[in-house]
Amino acid sequence: MKRFLFIVALFLAPVALFVGLFAGAVYASGEWRTEEEIAARVAAGEPAFLGLAYRDNTRYYKHLVANGLGADLLVLGTSRSMQFHSEFFTTGSFYNAGGGAAYVNEFQFFLEQLDEDKLPSTLIMVLDQYFFNGAWVGTGGMPEAFDYNHYEFSMRSALPEAIRGWVQGKLTLRAAYSAHPDVYGMAAVGRGSGFNPDGSYCYGTLLDHPDQGTDVGFHDTFDRILKGTDRFEYGEYVYERSTEVIQSLLAWCNERGIEVVLIVPPYAPSVYERMAESGNYGYFDWIMPVLTELCEPYGYEVYDFSYMPDTLDEEYVDGYHGSDRVYARLALHLAEESETLAGLIDTGYLQRALAPSSSPLRLAE
Repeated sequence: MKRFLFIVALFLAPVALFVGLFAGAVYASGEWRTEEEIAARVAAGEPAFLGLAYRDNTRYYKHLVANGLGADLLVLGTSRSMQFHSEFFTTGSFYNAGGGAAYVNEFQFFLEQLDEDKLPSTLIMVLDQYFFNGAWVGTGGMPEAFDYNHYEFSMRSALPEAIRGWVQGKLTLRAAYSAHPDVYGMAAVGRGSGFNPDGSYCYGTLLDHPDQGTDVGFHDTFDRILKGTDRFEYGEYVYERSTEVIQSLLAWCNERGIEVVLIVPPYAPSVYERMAESGNYGYFDWIMPVLTELCEPYGYEVYDFSYMPDTLDEEYVDGYHGSDRVYARLALHLAEESETLAGLIDTGYLQRALAPSSSPLRLAE
């Protein structure tokens, strides 16, 4: 019996060592850290780069930080708003809460749950085009409320994912075990992707190796346009319910003295051109007239950057997510056109960063 147990132990020892190495890597990466802990560090002005790989608590985390900082200038939207960086602005009181809303009515949910004294004085709202497409909204429906609960860390689920990521070449054990003390999460240590302290997002190694992305040549985006699916559903007119939600949101902001700038974000030029050529996105033509009319009573500004021909396809991470360079150019346009933001935008920094002789713009590091 002892001999049998000894043989079993010998057989299991390498397995235990293998599993233990990955469990240690997950622990060393800080993947298990809580959002409350990291948010508290950011709110206290301490450095923290967060990139969780095995659970998505973006909205919860962004709300914690926004409520802790109480930034004067707040950006709110989906992932298409995450490339606004603090370096773009002259104010020292900035936070990008991109990812804090997935549907148009979640903007107000996010703001309503902030403490009254933590509300921004100026709000940049990035409104994705498909917010106004009833065909897309109907695929998930606008939630009646939003509960900022979150997923707890689970080593049971994280461990097999870590092993799978290692097999696929997404991470190395060395990177995990040598993680910087201010970097948290397996995505952060493995790919360099995650949220900067200002809330902006870094795509990490994908910026240097776009060929490793999921939308190389925009093939996935073009396929969605062809099929009319997954945020590229066809639509002729704006969804009335969405306009009602925006109307309520703008009135709510006005009552609290919040200056609002609405931005419709860019698609990669070839993607926008493909959508326009298809003739299936007539609702695009109605977005600006509707938003302009809704903003007029409050003097709020609205800008449509759906098509930015001064940007290049290769400056987009995928068909509808612009990189730092795209949003740097967008910010320069705002500096010229926006009365609300003109004095808050650091044009000197942006011009230097975008100069042909400068090194590639890599703000999210």
